[in-house]
Amino acid sequence: MKISLFTLFAAQSCCAFSVVTLRAPPSLSTATTLFSAAEPTDEELQSVVEKSKLSDEEVEKVGNLVSDDEWMGLGMELSEIVRVAVIEESKKNVADFIGKEDYKVGDITKEIDSRVKDEVAKLRGKDEYELGDLTVALDQISKDLTCQLTGKEDYEAGDLSKEIDSRVKKSVADFCGKDEYQVGDLSAEIDKRARAKLFEFIGKEDYQFGDITKEVETRRVEWMKGVLGEEAAANYEFGDLTKKALTSLTGKDEYEFGDVSKKIFGSLFGKRKRGGQ
Repeated sequence: MKISLFTLFAAQSCCAFSVVTLRAPPSLSTATTLFSAAEPTDEELQSVVEKSKLSDEEVEKVGNLVSDDEWMGLGMELSEIVRVAVIEESKKNVADFIGKEDYKVGDITKEIDSRVKDEVAKLRGKDEYELGDLTVALDQISKDLTCQLTGKEDYEAGDLSKEIDSRVKKSVADFCGKDEYQVGDLSAEIDKRARAKLFEFIGKEDYQFGDITKEVETRRVEWMKGVLGEEAAANYEFGDLTKKALTSLTGKDEYEFGDVSKKIFGSLFGKRKRGGQ
């Protein structure tokens, strides 16, 4: 900020002396020296401040503008440094990937194509890639995995479908508690379990239309009795639950606007101190 103030008052003083020079005859025009050295002392700066025609508020405003200008310049320089660093790092990574310093359009694509073909050739046990090798390699891999699933040495058409069907049926049989799966077992088991949960919820085995709604209403009433009390639940009006919750939170019998905010901020920061106490 010392340099900024120096620049500010030097510029202001130069403007003042320039006005005087324009009014004087050419023969009397002389150069004006503000300070005795390139780096002014605190006393010289203070002297310029005292002689300045700017008010303290104007000095502060201009000083802030100068500071902002310096920070903006620094930000632009840092942005350029980061940009150059990113570009150079990208160039280095590309050069390492393609194996040469001079990058040309398409080099990355060519390198990826070359590496993929080399890996496919390794899968096929060949020195060079040939058209169709990838399809043959994937087909062989899928057959080998199917043989691992079925436990067979040689793959036959349909082995994968048969193995999946067998495993699904066994899982369904285990779910139903049976040794072998039969058509309809899964649907029957799901229906049986759903009914068991339903009867457990409504508390009886003979279900009638509306039993679920009645049970939900019964449980809601019991819950309200536990929250509001039996008498309040019997005379319940819309909004009573909200009032009860606010009362529990604020500790007041009647809610006023702002009570929740005061309670929350009071819990976080403590009660507000007044009069320096």
